[in-house]
Amino acid sequence: MEAMAVSTSAQGPDEFDRNAPRICGVCGDKATGFHFNAMTCEGCKGFFRRSMKRKASFTCPFNGSCTITKDNRRHCQACRLKRCVDIGMMKEFILTDEEVQRKKELILKRKEEEAAREAQKPRLSDEQTQIISTLVEAHHKTYDDSYSDFARFRPPVREGPVTRSASRAASLHSLSDASSDSFNHSPESVDTKLNFSSLLSMYQEGTGSPDSSEDDNSRLSMLPHLADLVSYSIQKVIGFAKMIPGFSCKRLPMRVYLCVCVCVLLLKHPVVWVTI
Repeated sequence: MEAMAVSTSAQGPDEFDRNAPRICGVCGDKATGFHFNAMTCEGCKGFFRRSMKRKASFTCPFNGSCTITKDNRRHCQACRLKRCVDIGMMKEFILTDEEVQRKKELILKRKEEEAAREAQKPRLSDEQTQIISTLVEAHHKTYDDSYSDFARFRPPVREGPVTRSASRAASLHSLSDASSDSFNHSPESVDTKLNFSSLLSMYQEGTGSPDSSEDDNSRLSMLPHLADLVSYSIQKVIGFAKMIPGFSCKRLPMRVYLCVCVCVLLLKHPVVWVTI
């Protein structure tokens, strides 16, 4: 078996222009990279390696100045070998048979290690992949990235104390209705309405008195818009939940409880309020 060549096609002399066409310095054929310290084609690389290993001695049948091309490179081995040496090819770069064997073993070992690392990587089961696909599909069906529905929300307004109180009550009432209507009507849906009403009542208590300061008034003027936004978000959460495998199999109180927990977490998340 012939010894392998040391190929340095990934790197070369500093003066080599990577954007320039790769041409064999011996015969002018298309080069495949730097071999034995020179840019050559595969044919001239093999010729130089064989000649050096055999310690071959060639004689030019002409005057020793043959022009080596892709078509006639086999005609004069002496001038071809001379050209190899002239462009800088070095026999010291040729691997011995032992070095070739060690290199093959190293390559094989690296491949085995890579295969072992690949086998150890965690992989999703078919069931997990299916669940992820279902959740992604549910997200696309329930999430409007254009936010076109936001145009229907009531805008913030400046109101007097009486009108503001009435608007606040209407906002809380609409939010409770929207959340409870998202589930099937049943006697248990009353608990749903009360749960969401309690949720918004906590927000109402946290805002303080409407007449406490100008900042409080400005904050309360956002309540109708906020109620529409929260109501819309709750409806989307419930719509998403209904598409989750196994969610509809739960009893209604459990479904309500899960949705309430998610909505509370959403309302507590800083990103939600920054967006608002």
